[in-house]
Amino acid sequence: MSAKGDIYGLAEIPVGTPKATFISWSPSGAHLAYTKVRGSGSEIWVYDHATSSVRQIFISPVDIQALAWSSDGKRILFTSRVGETAALEKITAEGRNGYHYDDRFWPLSSDRPLLSSAIPSVDQAVDLESGRPKEFDVRDVDALRPRSNGPKGSLAFAQIPAGSRSAWTTQAGDGSAGKSELHVSVGARQLTCHWETCSNIAMFWWTTGKGLLYQRRTGFGNSRTEFYTWQPGTAAPRLLLSTTDALFGCRMADDRLICAQETSTNPRKIVAISPNDGGRAPLFEPNPDFAHFSLGEVRRLEWANDFGIATFGDLVLPPGYHRGAKLPLVIVQYDSRGFLRGGTGDEYPIQPLAAQGFAVLSFNRPPWYGSLQNAGDELASMKASIKGWGDRKSNLSSLNSIIVQLADEGIIDAKRVAITGLSDGASTATFALSNSTLFSAAILSTCCEAASTLAVAGDGLYSFYTSIGYPRSQDESQLFWQEGSLIGASAARPVPVLIQASSDEYRMALMTYRNLKDRGWPIDMYVYPNEGHVKTSASHRLSIYLRNIDWLKTQFSVVPENPN
Repeated sequence: MSAKGDIYGLAEIPVGTPKATFISWSPSGAHLAYTKVRGSGSEIWVYDHATSSVRQIFISPVDIQALAWSSDGKRILFTSRVGETAALEKITAEGRNGYHYDDRFWPLSSDRPLLSSAIPSVDQAVDLESGRPKEFDVRDVDALRPRSNGPKGSLAFAQIPAGSRSAWTTQAGDGSAGKSELHVSVGARQLTCHWETCSNIAMFWWTTGKGLLYQRRTGFGNSRTEFYTWQPGTAAPRLLLSTTDALFGCRMADDRLICAQETSTNPRKIVAISPNDGGRAPLFEPNPDFAHFSLGEVRRLEWANDFGIATFGDLVLPPGYHRGAKLPLVIVQYDSRGFLRGGTGDEYPIQPLAAQGFAVLSFNRPPWYGSLQNAGDELASMKASIKGWGDRKSNLSSLNSIIVQLADEGIIDAKRVAITGLSDGASTATFALSNSTLFSAAILSTCCEAASTLAVAGDGLYSFYTSIGYPRSQDESQLFWQEGSLIGASAARPVPVLIQASSDEYRMALMTYRNLKDRGWPIDMYVYPNEGHVKTSASHRLSIYLRNIDWLKTQFSVVPENPN
C-alpha cells in the first residue's frame, strides 16, 4: 500500500512511496520485531533468532506509526492513533444521513470523508512473552522517539544512553536554504562544529569511544554520501568514506555502523562500516544470484541547467553497447540514488528497457527552485517555486540540457525521446509536453495537473494550493494554465501518450484524456483496480512493466540487437 501523510489537515493523503515496514532488533539481538500491514490496520510480529521461528504478538486495528524496544528488551513499544477507530465509526454513522461536503474530502481517492490529522498519537507497550498491553514508562519515550528530547528548533538529535553526550543540528544561522549546523553537548560544555564538513548532516551516532560519527550529503547536486568521525573539542572531523552508493537505515552495533547499501547495478544488501577507517564488510546478501545477470553499462552524469542549478542522473546503455547507431531515449524520474530499478513508483524497468535497445536516463530532479531562493519559511519557498512555474521550468531546463548534450555526443536520437513519470515526475512530464518539442512520446502513472484538478481535489487541497499561488479566479486560471497544463497548451505538439492509472486516481486524468483525445492526440489509458498512488499488486506491476516496454518499442520501432 502507499504511505500516507498528514497534509492539509488530513491523515490519509497518499504520498509517492510504498508504506514502510518497521523493523527493530531487541537490545540483545535475540529478537527482531517487525510490522505487517493488514487493510487499514497493522500487526506486530517477532522473529526469535535462537529458534528461527516467528509469531504474531499484537494486532492493531489502526496503522502503527513507530516501533522500538524497551531498554530491557522485555516490551515492544509502538505509536498509533487509537482514536481513529472511534473516528471511523463516527464517519460511518454520519453517512446514514449523508456526508456534508467540506475540507475532510479527498475526492481523488475516496468518496467519504478522511480522518483528521488532529487525532492524537498514543504511545503504547506490549509484553514480549504474552503480547498483553503493558504500562508505557515515560523513560520509554527516548527509545521510541530519540529526537523528542532535542533542544527547541533541532532538526535531528542523538544522545548516548547515560545522557552525558548529545548532538543535534539546527538550520544554519545565516538562513541558507538546505544548510544546517552541528552542535554537541559534552558534560557541561556546549560546542558548535564550524568546519564546512559539519553542514548538510543527515544522521549521526555516538560511538563507544565517545566520538561522533555522522553522515552527510555533498558533491555535485548532493549526489555523494560521506561519513565523518569527530572528537568534539579536538581537531577537524576526519573523512571516513565518500561514495555515490546509497547507504541508509544505519544503526550502531558493536561499535560498527550497520547499513543497507545499494549501488546503481546492485540491489540492497547489509554491510558494516568501520568507524576507524570507513572500510565496508558485507554482512548479508539477499540476492546472491543477481551477479550472474548481464546488465547495461551505467554512466553517472552531472550537469547544471540554465538557472545554474546542479543535478545528476544515470545513463544506462544496452548490454554490449558500442558507439554507432543513435539510440532512442527513455527518461525515468525522479530519484536516482541506489539501485536503478524502475524510478519513483517502480513502473519503468530500467535495465529491461536497456536490454531492449533503449538508452535510459534515470533523472534525479534538481532541488525545488523555491528552496534555493532563500525565501524564508516553507510556505514562502513553495510560493517561489510556483510563481511563474519557476520549479517546472527549472526541471525542464535540466532535461533539455542533458538531451541536447547526449544528442551532440551521438548517443541518442533526439527525435525519439520518451518521458515517463509518477506524481511529481508526471507533472514534470506534462509540463515538458506543454512547453517543449523535444519529447515524442510519454507514459504517465498519474495524470494530470489542470484547472479541473483543484475542483475535484476537495476544499482542503484547494485552500492549500491557492495559498501558494494557484489561481482562484477564472481569468487568472486561464492565463496560469496556458503554460502549466496540457489542456491549456492548445499549441502543444501532439505525441502518443499512455496513461497507466490506479482506480483511486484515474478520475484526475479524465478531463485531460478527453481534451487530448478530442484534439486528435493518440492517447490511451488503463485503470488498475484496488490500487492507490503507488501500485503494489505483483500481477499489476508485471503487466505495467510489460505494457510499458512493448508500447515504447512500438512507438520507436525498436528491435534489440541481441533479442536472446
